[in-house]
Amino acid sequence: MKYTTGEETKKKIIDSAFQLLADKGYDAMSIDEIMKGAGKTKGSFYVHFKNKEDLLYEVIQNRLDRNFDHIVEETLKELSDETCNVQLVLKRLMHLVHVGTGGVDRELWTAAYYQMVVLSRKNQFVREWMLKQYHAWVDFMSKIIRRGQELGQIRTDIDVRVMVNMLISLLEGYELRSRVDSEIDVYEQLKLTELFCINDNL
Repeated sequence: MKYTTGEETKKKIIDSAFQLLADKGYDAMSIDEIMKGAGKTKGSFYVHFKNKEDLLYEVIQNRLDRNFDHIVEETLKELSDETCNVQLVLKRLMHLVHVGTGGVDRELWTAAYYQMVVLSRKNQFVREWMLKQYHAWVDFMSKIIRRGQELGQIRTDIDVRVMVNMLISLLEGYELRSRVDSEIDVYEQLKLTELFCINDNL
C-alpha cells in the first residue's frame, strides 16, 4: 500500500507511539519521544493530532483492533454451511485471535494491550473501549456456540455465556501470561474446545 507524505508521517507517528506504549506505558511516554522515534519534528505532530490523547485514539483504532470485523464476517459465513464443523471453527478463531494483530508483532501487541488494561483504571475512554470490545466478542462467540448447539455439536448442559466467558478469559490469560513466560504455548488452550463438543469429528 502506498502512502502520501502526510499519511506516511502519520503512520510513523502511530507506529512510534504504539512501540512506546508497549515499552513504557501511556503516561510515561512523551510527545518528544514519540516524534524522535518517528524521525519527525515535534511541529509535525500537531498537523495530525490535537494532543497525546487524540493520538491514543488513533493507536487504538489502527493497532489494537484484531481485524475483528473481518474475522466476524468470515466466521459467520462459514457457520452458515450446514456441514460446518463448529469445533474447527472455534479452534481456527482462537488461532486467528493470536495471529490476527493487524500485522503487528504478537508480543508487542500483547505488551501494548496490557498497558491499556492498566490505563483503563483511570481513563474512561479506554475503559469504555475495552468494555465495548468485550461485549462485541461475547456476542460474536455466543453466536458460534449457539450455532454449534443447533447443529448438535456443542453441549447444552453448560450455559452459553459461561462457555463464552471461559474461552475469552483463556485467550486473554494466555496472552498476558506469555508476557512473562516465554515458554508457554498459547495454542495449547485450543484443546479446551474439546470439552464443549459432543462429538469430536477431528
